[in-house]
Amino acid sequence: MKRIFVLTAILYFAGALPVSAQQSEVALLRAELAKQQALIAQLLQRLEAIEKQQPPTTAATVDLQADIEAQEESVDSLREIVNSKVNLNGYYNFRFSVDGSEEPTAFQQHHLGVLMNKQLGKFNFLMELELQNVPHHAEIAPEHGDEAEEHALEDAEAGGDISGEGQVAVENAWMEYAHHPALSVRFGKQLSPQYWWQNHYPNLTLSTALPIYLRELFPAELVGVMVQGSTARPVGSSEVGFGYKFYVANNNFEGNSRADLRDGKAWGARGQLRLPTGGRLRRLDVAADVYRGHVGLATDELAEDNVFGFESQLELSRFLLQTEWARGKSLDQTRTGYYVQPAWRLHDDWIAFYRAEQLESPRIRRAERRHIAGLNYRPYPQIAFKGEFYRSQPLDRDFAHADEDQRPFNGLALAAVFFF
Repeated sequence: MKRIFVLTAILYFAGALPVSAQQSEVALLRAELAKQQALIAQLLQRLEAIEKQQPPTTAATVDLQADIEAQEESVDSLREIVNSKVNLNGYYNFRFSVDGSEEPTAFQQHHLGVLMNKQLGKFNFLMELELQNVPHHAEIAPEHGDEAEEHALEDAEAGGDISGEGQVAVENAWMEYAHHPALSVRFGKQLSPQYWWQNHYPNLTLSTALPIYLRELFPAELVGVMVQGSTARPVGSSEVGFGYKFYVANNNFEGNSRADLRDGKAWGARGQLRLPTGGRLRRLDVAADVYRGHVGLATDELAEDNVFGFESQLELSRFLLQTEWARGKSLDQTRTGYYVQPAWRLHDDWIAFYRAEQLESPRIRRAERRHIAGLNYRPYPQIAFKGEFYRSQPLDRDFAHADEDQRPFNGLALAAVFFF
């Protein structure tokens, strides 16, 4: 009974705390829940031992059963209060950059996001609001886009957001029914299933900048329905796993969360294989993605867009490797992009990395290769300080000659990240 009074006091004060402190209370409650479940298991073992005695001691058995009922009552109370909590998290990323391009030296409030999620039985809900330093959607002009350029100029004169300060946007807002690990259904606005988009949060990435090809191949987010699942089978001391995702969504253009410009929806699929690990090999994952849909042009038209991609992640002792490659076709033009990012864990708190990346896209008349070398200091998993040097090199392609003369340039970027 004493434990019940203690747990009741914990639950009372947890409810009175402000939202900023409730997350730590949830962790404490989960730890206490695990502790109580362990005590119940110990009591059940003692009860089984007593019942095997000849003859059984009735008084001792009754006392143990009373203790077990009391523990189960406290566990039920803890579970109820944990399930009533709405988890609140967020991330903050401040960036400084200077380089030899036409962009001015700048301090940037690069990302500021808030995540809220709630679980009730097999139902999950997540919402993410984010302020980004870059425009949330990029418009694409056809190769001979004089009308589109005039349209963009009119928007600028009308006071449109071309400053690069970005805007607050709903990046995630979905509800999910998780019937089984191998089958769940998620509907709403959600990030695309590719590895980088799913792990783009600044405390998880090593660089301060997105890969240059990322927004030009697969769409960053989807508004629709996704069916997904995963399964695993033991292989020796490890396991092999397979995951899948299939989705139907609105086509990719500004405002697609409200309506679509055509009846035909976009669709896509992803298959992922997690290979067995052991010894120094801690991770080896490969995946493939396909997307079929339409992309919005600056002229308020939709062009057919087909994309295929491949990716892999490797962790071998202190060595890390991430790769992604994608190829897309729209407006009878083929575009490709990739990045290769090896990294080395110098110490528990220090990671050095290098990234080579490239984009060739006739539809936005951009061909560029970029090299990045940087260092991360991570005193806590939620906190990161990043520094990197980069060099951008324009590629000699016919479709890029229509733009002004481009030249290589070097740059420096620094960032501070806090995930809470």
